[in-house]
Amino acid sequence: MNEDEHLRDLMLAVDVPPTTADIGLAIATGRRQARRGTALAGAATVLVVAGGTAVVSGVASPGGDRGVQAERPPRVPYAACTVETIQAMGPAGMIAVDPAGRTVVGTVGGTAVRFEGGRAVPYAGATGQVIAVNDAGLIIGYDDVDQASHQLAWQYRDGTKTTLAKLAGYPYTFPTAVNARGDVVGAAMGDAGDDTVPVLWPADRPGTVQALSMPAGFGEVGTGGSQAVGVADDGTVVGVVRGAATRWSPGGAASLLAPPPGHERGAATALRGFHAYGYAYVTGQNRNVAVRWDVRTGAVTILAGAPDDPTDGTVDGAAITTGGDYNQPTRITADGAVELLPLPPGLLLPPDGPGASATSISDDGRIITGATGSTDRRLLIWHC
Repeated sequence: MNEDEHLRDLMLAVDVPPTTADIGLAIATGRRQARRGTALAGAATVLVVAGGTAVVSGVASPGGDRGVQAERPPRVPYAACTVETIQAMGPAGMIAVDPAGRTVVGTVGGTAVRFEGGRAVPYAGATGQVIAVNDAGLIIGYDDVDQASHQLAWQYRDGTKTTLAKLAGYPYTFPTAVNARGDVVGAAMGDAGDDTVPVLWPADRPGTVQALSMPAGFGEVGTGGSQAVGVADDGTVVGVVRGAATRWSPGGAASLLAPPPGHERGAATALRGFHAYGYAYVTGQNRNVAVRWDVRTGAVTILAGAPDDPTDGTVDGAAITTGGDYNQPTRITADGAVELLPLPPGLLLPPDGPGASATSISDDGRIITGATGSTDRRLLIWHC
């Protein structure tokens, strides 16, 4: 099996049924492979599995990433947070919090639920995997179509589940994020794994889908995984076009999110307010750094000392990460301080245990959601 096939298997064929898929861990594993691949020239590979608001694409090489060694979690302080463990009564999937921090939703037993007092309350008729929820309670998610990791996006509002429109010529869809007014973004997918297009489902035109522009010269020809990963409340969208971090204005005009000096390539992985989060490859060093862009100006900041896999962020510039190869969830404060999130008692990090992943954060930073790895999977809520 070459590296491209290995990455696709990691991301799109988790070795458990869909309702028990450890989406967060799959994201983290595949994202690390994709990030490392940016250091090497090679064939295009798509990564179209998401948690919360983050989807990442990258380029993997048949040469792999030999010689790249995982590092233990950094010696940084633990955040002043407590962790609540939810032992779901059934196979658990994704968990996410709305920006206001009022609603925590997830997937248990293949059905969307909300968590109230540690209890999972099902949403009637909302089968499938949850991705995100907005302040108004609009939930987005997807249904698995077959065993080949093909999905169809949906939204759930006021007791009604609606399949989102398909883009002409693309039989499958995948949602990644939703804003306050109900605009949804994600990807339209063809039968080939790397045949994807960034799309917007506009709230003011129900039942329609819009392909976002992919200008010539953005990214590298032959690089797959183009998709939208975040949408701000004003309609600004960020994502990836052929391996290049990209911003779309509310009117649809595309512009590149430039990496810091001395860096190249990379991807946007999340957007909240005027801040986009992601990573950039350090030129010539076969490693990446976490970054934050101001989408109004394009200014980019290196989040020094942070793991390079941001999954979500806040309007004031704070972020969370999956936590690198050892799946130690991490919080980055708005001023750049890096803090580890506490783990449940007895939970071990890889390679000795399953580790955990952080997937979404409320705007005030007080609620963070995530889950342990696939071994004895437990859903987690950090109270900070």
